[in-house]
Order: sequence, then C-alpha cells, then structure tokens
Amino acid sequence: MVTAYVLIVSESGTEDSVISNLNNIPSVTDAFGTFGAYDILTKLESSDEQDIQHDISNGIRKISNIRSTLTLLVDKKSGFLKTNKIEQEVLDRHMAQAFVTIHCLKSDESSVMKNLEEIPEVVEANVLIGSHEIICKIVAPTYNDISEIVSKKIRKIPRIKSTITINVINNQGFSK
Repeated sequence: MVTAYVLIVSESGTEDSVISNLNNIPSVTDAFGTFGAYDILTKLESSDEQDIQHDISNGIRKISNIRSTLTLLVDKKSGFLKTNKIEQEVLDRHMAQAFVTIHCLKSDESSVMKNLEEIPEVVEANVLIGSHEIICKIVAPTYNDISEIVSKKIRKIPRIKSTITINVINNQGFSK
C-alpha cells in the first residue's frame, strides 16, 4: 500500500467546496479542514504509486481555489496504527485531533518512532520521504490537551529537531 499526505492552502472561505471535490478523487481516503498554516490535510492510499501521483497532479492540483500544496510521501518502512475503523470514527466525533510533522535526523527515525508509540494519545505514525521525517496523528479531549501532549511529550523525545502541529477542525471533512 502506498500512502501520501497532501497539505493544502486554499482561497479563504472555499474549504468546504475543496473538501467536497476531494471526495471525488479515488485514492483520497481522508480529508480534514485544519487551522494553522494549512487549510486542509488529505490522506491518499492506493496499491499503485502511479494512481497517487495521477490523483495529486490531475485531481487535487486541478481543483479550483487551491493556492498551494505540499505532498508528504510515506516511506514503505513500517509505521503504526493503534485504532481500527470503528474506534477511529468515535475519536473523529468526540475528540480533538491534530497531525504533527516531525523533523529529526534520518538515523534517529526508528528511535523517535518507538518513543511515539509509547505515547497513548499518538494513534498513528508514519515515516516520510522528504523535508519532514515523520508524521503522527494525536487525539485528546481538547485542543489544550493536544498542546500539552505536543509540548510535554512529543517535543521532549530526544533527537527531535522541530515539529509542526496541524490541528483538525472537527466536523469539516470526511473519512472513507
């Protein structure tokens, strides 16, 4: 399975329209409205990397009102997922969520991943190819709790150089 995340900046006020268009792209499995530097985070999955490349180039980037995109390709190294589909639906409905991109040395990825897996609120993590080494998804009761998890748990992991937190807007987006 090939996985990628695409971070999207859209024209102000067009997020719902963009998310609606993303739902029509075959390899897009999730799309979330976010707040911060990016307006939308989307996840793509396919058995064929060509499908993902096609859907990004000829699908996502062709949607009107998208100003810019940043593609984060997941490395085929093992990541982890702690929830099943039903559990994730409950979390999506009742918890604050965020994705955190992590910058560290490539040689420190496995150590950082092991530390992330020990944090209960980190429900998913993957190694990336490119400018960020890891992306993880965290859940907590409130955004204040998310902030504490990032500052007191994730950023305290040895060898992490920097992080970017992308908070998810509940009820804006979809999971297929």
